[in-house]
Amino acid sequence: MAKVKNRKKEYKRGLKRQGLIKTTVTVKETSPAKEAVQSAAVLSLEEFSALGAVEGIRANLIATLYQAGIQSMVDFKQKTKEDLLALKGIGPATVKKLEENGVSFKA
Repeated sequence: MAKVKNRKKEYKRGLKRQGLIKTTVTVKETSPAKEAVQSAAVLSLEEFSALGAVEGIRANLIATLYQAGIQSMVDFKQKTKEDLLALKGIGPATVKKLEENGVSFKA
């Protein structure tokens, strides 16, 4: 029987190897109310990279978003797609992936 890879664990290990996080963060199931409170608060880079909205995006691009001031889900709603495309390394594919993950942008 083939081993099943855990994508989240591999992603977190990659972040750790790149030095973007110092410890792995365990993602636990949360209720929608807790998630809303968490998304409104300013998160650390480790917590931000564990959000489902940035799942499937390379670690260096997550760090770019974080350094540009997008540190929570609320911050995405204050930026336009053009604002994100102006950031170094962020392209149409990254914006599309964010939209697929449920991120909404300023109109």
